[in-house]
Amino acid sequence: MSRDLKEFPGRAVRGRWPTPPPPKPTVSIIIPVLNDVRVLRRTLAGLPAGPDLEVMVVDGGSTDGSWEAAAAFVHLRRLRAPRGRGAQMNAGAAAAQGEILAFLHADTRLGPEHLAVLRRAAADPAFGAGAFELGLSPPRPALKLIAWGANLRGRLLGLPYGDQVLILRRQLFEALGGFAHRRPEDLDLVIRLRRFTRLRLLRPPVASSGRRWLQGGYLYTTCKNWLRLAHHLAERIFTHRWPAIGEFVIGGGGQGSLTPAPAPKPPPPTP
Repeated sequence: MSRDLKEFPGRAVRGRWPTPPPPKPTVSIIIPVLNDVRVLRRTLAGLPAGPDLEVMVVDGGSTDGSWEAAAAFVHLRRLRAPRGRGAQMNAGAAAAQGEILAFLHADTRLGPEHLAVLRRAAADPAFGAGAFELGLSPPRPALKLIAWGANLRGRLLGLPYGDQVLILRRQLFEALGGFAHRRPEDLDLVIRLRRFTRLRLLRPPVASSGRRWLQGGYLYTTCKNWLRLAHHLAERIFTHRWPAIGEFVIGGGGQGSLTPAPAPKPPPPTP
């Protein structure tokens, strides 16, 4: 037996082969957080564990216990990164293992039905990028109207926002250079994305918090969002402040240890 073990070092002591490594996850859910402990626990509690699913919390320096709260969920990975949603999501993507990258805000909840949609998207070779339809909670009439408008914008203009869970295949994300480190990083990525593929709007809608409208007022917050969109589009047209590629770095695993990534050739447009 000892001779066999020397000739076949991978064999276990009792003649059994070692346990194979766990399968590589198909979907990586990346959650940037910064002092989000009030909503983070409920979001994480609604995410089931699975061998094909990787959940990552990327903390940008929280002081409210968000980092410690995430530690209670043993099925996820925690990562520290420089503060800023774009930088945090890029760091999470660099450390992620999945083929599909889903960027989830801490106040947006995904359920098993959404994960089933993500798995189907991963199995579809024609899928490049997408986002979910938006639902706002609590279910008040004004918030339902705002969500309807957001979904109409997503369908007609192809401009979903980050609270709708932006989903990209890894190859496409890297070709685009990921997110910019300036806001609005979600709009910037979606606009650059439209050059190469049509973003799919997926169902069922995700449940996102309507707290911004409840705190800031329905009309004021909605007008602010549209002005932000108009300002960003004007900057893209009349200035050179937004380059054609983002600030994602290959191999950057958080903690600020980031090195510039080469600009890969974008994939051909999807018919």
